[in-house]
Amino acid sequence: MSATKALFGLRPSRKRGGNANSTGSNTYDIASAYNANIFSGDPVVLVAGKVNVMTGDTDRLLGVFTGCEYIQNGEQKWSSYWPASTSATNIKAHVIDDPAQLYIVQADASITAGDIGELNFGVTLGAGSTVTKRSGFGIKAATRNTTLLALRAISLVDEPGNTITSAFPKVEARIVQHLDSFASAA
Repeated sequence: MSATKALFGLRPSRKRGGNANSTGSNTYDIASAYNANIFSGDPVVLVAGKVNVMTGDTDRLLGVFTGCEYIQNGEQKWSSYWPASTSATNIKAHVIDDPAQLYIVQADASITAGDIGELNFGVTLGAGSTVTKRSGFGIKAATRNTTLLALRAISLVDEPGNTITSAFPKVEARIVQHLDSFASAA
């Protein structure tokens, strides 16, 4: 319920516009021994052509990580998270990279009706869980602003107990700082 802060990252919900919701998932490389965990639902960026977890509110996001595959000690592995510092080959991250994809995400504090559709938000950089393999990211309510930040809440999620007056509401959001939204190189 939205009375409890339990950040879970970004979960795909639907697509803007009249397109079918395929979640637009593609594969990208992760560097062997990349030294940070990447959990399902984590926003990710490209650094030198490799997937990295988001580290700042103004990062241009590639999309949202959903899992990975790699070969370790000659054995094919699939995982819903990237274990930090894993040494492997043929590493592929599965990323929802469609800029029209919308996500369900929980705020780390209350927001107002005036925030919905009007303001952008930074992201609470969460640690995630190696047990559930889920992200610990959420909307950082205190960063609400008209400047370019990672996410924009576009609607309140319609589920029992989730209201605009909830302590930690769940919202549907879109990526504002999507890598494909910028025509020139960073």
